[in-house]
Amino acid sequence: MALLVQSADARSEDGGSSDLAKQAQNPVADLISVPFQNNLNFRVGPHEQQQNILNIQPVIPINLNEDWNLITRWVLPVISQPPLTVTGDREFGLGDLNPTLFLSPSKPTHGIIWGIGPTFLVPTATDDALGARKWGAGPAAVILTTQGPWV
Repeated sequence: MALLVQSADARSEDGGSSDLAKQAQNPVADLISVPFQNNLNFRVGPHEQQQNILNIQPVIPINLNEDWNLITRWVLPVISQPPLTVTGDREFGLGDLNPTLFLSPSKPTHGIIWGIGPTFLVPTATDDALGARKWGAGPAAVILTTQGPWV
């Protein structure tokens, strides 16, 4: 499930729903979106119970100029964690925030779409069992092409 909002200059006059579908699948598109991803993991912990992680993943593009965009992608997990020890309790709350920033050309180069930038780990977990309790940073990159009818 995804909520999509398009800026006025992002939609081409002849594009229509096909262009919007392609932009929705492009991680560095000039398109605001708020997708949700749900992961259900089985046999977690000593009691082999289910773990559920709902990732809220807003993507917010910022037009820097005519040639470049800064695409901000945030991942905030909402976690239902079974006990990790025999005597532990189920935990429910927020996990660590994972923001990623992509510097990307506003138009594809020879049919190639790309972006580079940093990614971070921010210790926002509401319980020690739901996060790493550490700050982190590293590189992030994306490269893709959308040719023909493929989305």
